[in-house]
Amino acid sequence: MKQKDELKREAIINETIAIVYDKGFAGVKMAHIAKKVTISPSTLYVYFKSKDDLISTIATEILQNITQTNQNQLQANLPFKLKFKAIWVFYINFGINNRKEMSFINQVKQSPYYDKIPQSLRSLKSAIILDLLDEGKEQGLIKNLDNTILSGLLSAFLTEAVKLIDTKALPLNEETIDTVFSMAWDAIKNSKKFKL
Repeated sequence: MKQKDELKREAIINETIAIVYDKGFAGVKMAHIAKKVTISPSTLYVYFKSKDDLISTIATEILQNITQTNQNQLQANLPFKLKFKAIWVFYINFGINNRKEMSFINQVKQSPYYDKIPQSLRSLKSAIILDLLDEGKEQGLIKNLDNTILSGLLSAFLTEAVKLIDTKALPLNEETIDTVFSMAWDAIKNSKKFKL
Protein backbone atom coordinates (compact mmCIF):
# COMPACT_ATOMS: atom_id res chain seq x y z
CA MET A 1 0.00 0.00 0.00
CA LYS A 2 1.29 3.45 -0.90
CA GLN A 3 2.19 5.77 1.95
CA LYS A 4 0.15 8.96 2.24
CA ASP A 5 1.85 12.32 1.69
CA GLU A 6 0.23 15.14 3.69
CA LEU A 7 1.08 17.73 1.03
CA LYS A 8 -0.66 15.66 -1.64
CA ARG A 9 -3.64 15.12 0.63
CA GLU A 10 -3.86 18.86 1.22
CA ALA A 11 -3.61 19.53 -2.53
CA ILE A 12 -6.47 17.09 -3.18
CA ILE A 13 -8.61 18.81 -0.55
CA ASN A 14 -7.83 22.31 -1.83
CA GLU A 15 -8.56 21.32 -5.43
CA THR A 16 -11.86 19.74 -4.43
CA ILE A 17 -12.94 22.82 -2.47
CA ALA A 18 -12.04 25.04 -5.45
CA ILE A 19 -14.04 22.86 -7.85
CA VAL A 20 -17.10 22.86 -5.58
CA TYR A 21 -16.82 26.65 -5.24
CA ASP A 22 -16.82 27.07 -9.03
CA LYS A 23 -19.01 24.20 -10.24
CA GLY A 24 -20.75 22.58 -7.30
CA PHE A 25 -20.56 18.88 -6.43
CA ALA A 26 -21.39 17.85 -9.99
CA GLY A 27 -18.02 19.27 -11.05
CA VAL A 28 -16.07 16.93 -8.77
CA LYS A 29 -14.55 14.19 -10.92
CA MET A 30 -11.93 12.00 -9.28
CA ALA A 31 -9.86 11.60 -12.48
CA HIS A 32 -9.83 15.38 -13.00
CA ILE A 33 -8.68 16.01 -9.42
CA ALA A 34 -5.92 13.41 -9.77
CA LYS A 35 -4.71 15.09 -12.96
CA LYS A 36 -4.78 18.58 -11.37
CA VAL A 37 -2.67 17.47 -8.41
CA THR A 38 -0.41 15.37 -10.66
CA ILE A 39 -1.11 11.95 -9.21
CA SER A 40 -2.65 8.86 -10.77
CA PRO A 41 -6.34 8.13 -10.13
CA SER A 42 -5.33 4.96 -8.28
CA THR A 43 -3.16 7.06 -5.94
CA LEU A 44 -6.08 9.39 -5.27
CA TYR A 45 -8.09 6.39 -4.07
CA VAL A 46 -5.35 5.67 -1.50
CA TYR A 47 -6.32 8.98 0.14
CA PHE A 48 -10.09 8.86 -0.36
CA LYS A 49 -12.18 5.75 -1.13
CA SER A 50 -14.74 7.60 -3.24
CA LYS A 51 -16.16 11.00 -4.14
CA ASP A 52 -18.58 10.65 -1.21
CA ASP A 53 -15.68 9.89 1.14
CA LEU A 54 -13.71 12.86 -0.21
CA ILE A 55 -16.53 15.38 0.21
CA SER A 56 -17.73 14.14 3.59
CA THR A 57 -14.16 13.99 4.95
CA ILE A 58 -13.46 17.58 3.88
CA ALA A 59 -16.74 18.79 5.39
CA THR A 60 -16.04 16.90 8.62
CA GLU A 61 -12.57 18.40 8.97
CA ILE A 62 -13.77 21.96 8.30
CA LEU A 63 -16.60 21.58 10.82
CA GLN A 64 -14.24 20.07 13.41
CA ASN A 65 -11.96 23.11 13.11
CA ILE A 66 -14.87 25.56 13.38
CA THR A 67 -16.35 23.68 16.35
CA GLN A 68 -13.03 23.51 18.20
CA THR A 69 -12.50 27.26 17.75
CA ASN A 70 -16.02 28.00 18.99
CA GLN A 71 -15.55 25.77 22.04
CA ASN A 72 -12.33 27.59 22.91
CA GLN A 73 -14.03 30.98 22.64
CA LEU A 74 -16.98 29.93 24.76
CA GLN A 75 -14.72 28.66 27.53
CA ALA A 76 -13.48 32.20 28.04
CA ASN A 77 -14.88 33.70 31.23
CA LEU A 78 -16.64 36.59 29.50
CA PRO A 79 -20.05 38.19 29.87
CA PHE A 80 -22.64 36.76 27.48
CA LYS A 81 -22.63 39.62 24.97
CA LEU A 82 -18.82 39.49 24.61
CA LYS A 83 -18.86 35.70 24.10
CA PHE A 84 -21.59 36.15 21.54
CA LYS A 85 -19.60 38.84 19.76
CA ALA A 86 -16.45 36.67 19.76
CA ILE A 87 -18.36 33.92 17.93
CA TRP A 88 -19.87 36.52 15.57
CA VAL A 89 -16.47 38.01 14.70
CA PHE A 90 -15.01 34.52 14.20
CA TYR A 91 -17.72 33.67 11.64
CA ILE A 92 -17.31 37.02 9.83
CA ASN A 93 -13.54 36.48 9.61
CA PHE A 94 -13.90 32.84 8.62
CA GLY A 95 -16.42 33.71 5.92
CA ILE A 96 -14.20 36.43 4.47
CA ASN A 97 -10.86 34.66 4.75
CA ASN A 98 -12.17 31.20 3.82
CA ARG A 99 -14.94 31.97 1.33
CA LYS A 100 -14.41 28.74 -0.61
CA GLU A 101 -14.54 26.62 2.55
CA MET A 102 -17.64 28.51 3.74
CA SER A 103 -19.31 27.97 0.37
CA PHE A 104 -18.34 24.29 0.56
CA ILE A 105 -19.95 23.90 4.00
CA ASN A 106 -23.08 25.79 2.95
CA GLN A 107 -23.46 23.50 -0.08
CA VAL A 108 -22.88 20.39 2.05
CA LYS A 109 -25.60 21.50 4.48
CA GLN A 110 -28.09 21.62 1.59
CA SER A 111 -27.16 18.17 0.28
CA PRO A 112 -27.25 14.48 1.26
CA TYR A 113 -23.52 14.75 2.09
CA TYR A 114 -24.47 16.44 5.37
CA ASP A 115 -25.89 13.14 6.61
CA LYS A 116 -22.47 11.53 6.07
CA ILE A 117 -20.83 13.85 8.63
CA PRO A 118 -20.69 12.10 12.02
CA GLN A 119 -23.89 12.77 13.97
CA SER A 120 -21.84 13.53 17.09
CA LEU A 121 -20.07 16.41 15.30
CA ARG A 122 -23.31 17.79 13.80
CA SER A 123 -24.95 17.64 17.23
CA LEU A 124 -21.99 19.28 18.96
CA LYS A 125 -21.79 22.12 16.43
CA SER A 126 -25.52 22.80 16.80
CA ALA A 127 -25.39 22.46 20.58
CA ILE A 128 -22.67 25.11 20.88
CA ILE A 129 -24.83 27.79 19.23
CA LEU A 130 -28.09 26.58 20.78
CA ASP A 131 -26.53 26.46 24.27
CA LEU A 132 -25.24 29.99 23.78
CA LEU A 133 -28.71 31.20 22.75
CA ASP A 134 -30.25 29.38 25.74
CA GLU A 135 -27.72 31.04 28.04
CA GLY A 136 -28.74 34.46 26.70
CA LYS A 137 -32.43 33.65 27.19
CA GLU A 138 -31.82 32.38 30.74
CA GLN A 139 -30.09 35.65 31.57
CA GLY A 140 -32.99 37.57 30.04
CA LEU A 141 -30.63 39.19 27.53
CA ILE A 142 -32.14 37.89 24.30
CA LYS A 143 -35.70 37.33 23.15
CA ASN A 144 -37.36 34.16 24.35
CA LEU A 145 -38.00 32.87 20.83
CA ASP A 146 -37.49 29.43 19.33
CA ASN A 147 -33.78 28.84 18.64
CA THR A 148 -34.57 27.94 15.03
CA ILE A 149 -35.87 31.47 14.48
CA LEU A 150 -32.96 33.09 16.31
CA SER A 151 -30.25 31.03 14.58
CA GLY A 152 -31.91 31.54 11.17
CA LEU A 153 -32.01 35.30 11.70
CA LEU A 154 -28.36 35.41 12.82
CA SER A 155 -27.27 33.20 9.94
CA ALA A 156 -28.97 35.54 7.46
CA PHE A 157 -27.24 38.57 9.03
CA LEU A 158 -23.86 36.83 8.88
CA THR A 159 -24.25 35.58 5.32
CA GLU A 160 -25.26 39.00 4.02
CA ALA A 161 -22.55 40.80 6.01
CA VAL A 162 -19.87 38.50 4.59
CA LYS A 163 -21.28 38.93 1.08
CA LEU A 164 -21.31 42.75 1.35
CA ILE A 165 -17.75 42.84 2.69
CA ASP A 166 -16.54 40.28 0.14
CA THR A 167 -17.98 42.28 -2.76
CA LYS A 168 -16.53 45.49 -1.29
CA ALA A 169 -19.98 47.03 -0.87
CA LEU A 170 -18.92 47.48 2.76
CA PRO A 171 -15.35 48.09 3.90
CA LEU A 172 -13.70 45.47 6.09
CA ASN A 173 -12.89 47.36 9.24
CA GLU A 174 -13.74 47.42 12.92
CA GLU A 175 -16.52 49.97 12.43
CA THR A 176 -18.30 47.78 9.87
CA ILE A 177 -17.99 44.67 12.06
CA ASP A 178 -19.31 46.60 15.08
CA THR A 179 -22.20 48.12 13.11
CA VAL A 180 -23.33 44.79 11.65
CA PHE A 181 -22.97 43.09 15.03
CA SER A 182 -25.00 45.85 16.70
CA MET A 183 -27.79 45.42 14.17
CA ALA A 184 -27.86 41.66 14.74
CA TRP A 185 -27.74 42.16 18.50
CA ASP A 186 -30.60 44.69 18.36
CA ALA A 187 -32.67 42.15 16.40
CA ILE A 188 -32.37 39.45 19.08
CA LYS A 189 -31.90 41.34 22.34
CA ASN A 190 -34.65 41.32 24.91
CA SER A 191 -35.64 44.98 24.77
CA LYS A 192 -37.86 44.56 27.87
CA LYS A 193 -34.72 43.84 29.87
CA PHE A 194 -33.20 47.15 28.85
CA LYS A 195 -36.21 49.43 29.37
CA LEU A 196 -35.87 51.97 32.19
